[in-house]
Amino acid sequence: MSEPIEGDPESLPDAPEPDPRDARRQFRQDVATGLTWTLIGTWGRQGIDLVVFVILARLLSPEDFGLVGLAMVFVLLAQLLVDQGMGDALVQRREITPLQIDTAFWVAVSTGGLLTVALFLLAWPIAALLGEPELRPILQVLSLTFVLAAFTSIQIALLRRQLAFRSLSLRALAASAGGGAVGVAAALAGWGVWALVAQQVASAIFSVLTLWWVTTWRPSWNASRAEFGGLFRFGIHVVGGDVITYMTRNVDNLLVGAVMGTATLGFYVVGYRILTATQAVLVQITRKMTFPVFSRLQDEPERMVRTYNRVTAAAATIILPGYIAASVVAPELIAVLFGARWETESGPVARVLLLIGPVVAVQALSIALLNAVGRPDVAFRFRLITTVFTVAGFLLAVQTGQIVAMAAAYVIPGYLLLPLNLLWMQRYAGIDVRAYLARLRGVAAATVVMALVMIGGRYLIGEQRPLVILVTLLAVAAVSYLGALWLFDRELLADVLGFARRAIPGRRRGSPGVR
Repeated sequence: MSEPIEGDPESLPDAPEPDPRDARRQFRQDVATGLTWTLIGTWGRQGIDLVVFVILARLLSPEDFGLVGLAMVFVLLAQLLVDQGMGDALVQRREITPLQIDTAFWVAVSTGGLLTVALFLLAWPIAALLGEPELRPILQVLSLTFVLAAFTSIQIALLRRQLAFRSLSLRALAASAGGGAVGVAAALAGWGVWALVAQQVASAIFSVLTLWWVTTWRPSWNASRAEFGGLFRFGIHVVGGDVITYMTRNVDNLLVGAVMGTATLGFYVVGYRILTATQAVLVQITRKMTFPVFSRLQDEPERMVRTYNRVTAAAATIILPGYIAASVVAPELIAVLFGARWETESGPVARVLLLIGPVVAVQALSIALLNAVGRPDVAFRFRLITTVFTVAGFLLAVQTGQIVAMAAAYVIPGYLLLPLNLLWMQRYAGIDVRAYLARLRGVAAATVVMALVMIGGRYLIGEQRPLVILVTLLAVAAVSYLGALWLFDRELLADVLGFARRAIPGRRRGSPGVR
């Protein structure tokens, strides 16, 4: 069997035993610093992507966004299959070897190549089935992103394992900026829908170049069937869960495009863009951090539960009010960002979708914890049940011909299945649900106060320009929420501020394989 990779604690048997208190302090600092770089990367990338999307929304038509939105249903689904969950398997393991890393890499590359060929050939029947002949060449060009994704998935996993979020963040920023510049230039040149395609491909290329620049690891030509089996047994549950979650979030695009047309899908995509931006800014930051952090603590269940409770409570202080505030101002936000032509159709869609916020605040990190404690099978089961409920709702909602009904079909199952999620978190991860929910009472109360103040403020403002309404209500939301949280839960507010003070950006010391 290969030796453990350099940098794992097990590979240093002669090193002196560290003081546990020093190790815990350093771990907390690594997490805080990693969170800062994740914030920089995620918020920076979302800022770049949003600016690019705003520019493209003013240059391109709803039909253009609808066509690419339809294509991305198939493209993003296939991208989930590239590494077959082996990246997460590498992150979760206590110890990994060079042979395991090489095996995972070559499996990803082989799978990416096969998926590229498969979609290139399937583009003909897919376009014919959906009645969109322009979709075929778009699918064929975008299939190249599968191979490109294969050359980044394992490097990303290694950086996540090392908590090297600085390198990951810089890579994400470079990819977004490069792809966005190509997309805007193509739109200005009159490429139409192909500007969106060029943006996707260019972003994938920049991602490969930057990741191979910031990591020193290079694959050898080794691979092992036995190592593949061990990684696959964990990864198949993860990728299975990712696939069915993806279906939950994208079957609606397929149904809207196929039944209501690409122009209607374009309006739906723009409304959904507010939700995805909100998720990226408020939720994905914490999700990126927590899986490798929880995996480090898998041998200390009590400490893991304490960490989970503190992190989720802190995250909820941002997630819950963020979603609800965005829901209240969704129409104005869309009008200001994308133009008045999108407000009437896309605004109500975004408003309804963002009502998923309370569910996200409660269970945002549950899948990461279940995977970290070695129960990806439970996470998979919950995702499968969620998909069944949501897809059934989509099939009913599409019959109404209303995209707002499709948005409601996405939100309602989240509330119906929340009790099951909490039950399984208690059973399989040791979470005391009553104590956990009690930690969120102050945040919930402060959010209710904020929402009522915003609704009252909207009534008092009356008819004004969207920008005036947006700025005023967001300012009112910030002041009312922070004041209410200070009244209801000063301890939690102090905890969040204390964590923020420790989150000083900087390179993580001693991260092997990272420049």
